[in-house]
Amino acid sequence: MNVEFEKALRYIDNESYEKAIACLNNAIMQEEDENNLSTATEYRCVLGELYFRMGMEAQARDELNEVVRYCDESSTLSRQREIAKTFINAMDGIVPIEATQERPKSDQRPKHIPLVPKPVQDKAFITKQMSKKRR
Repeated sequence: MNVEFEKALRYIDNESYEKAIACLNNAIMQEEDENNLSTATEYRCVLGELYFRMGMEAQARDELNEVVRYCDESSTLSRQREIAKTFINAMDGIVPIEATQERPKSDQRPKHIPLVPKPVQDKAFITKQMSKKRR
């Protein structure tokens, strides 16, 4: 993994987004210079997502469209293509199908189960019960 990419991830964790963008751009350029286009595209997907989360839709759309273009041309990185396409659709106002569908009945909580579970018996209670005389 690229050192610049690692730095960018740390900057994202620390919410230093401007520094993260600079490091991601450096990582992409390094990978492209070494002709690792697949890795550069993965980094570009992260950069597009970061731009989207920062509200910079024009830059996000450029990066994510580049990801989709590369994935379509090379028929690789299906996960990155799916991520990029989801963000592009979100910018276009298209809601993912999973978000619009209701949850199946099997995923819903049964009515006979309480919302708040019973408290777990603590050690003092168990010791007290064990010390009672048995009849």
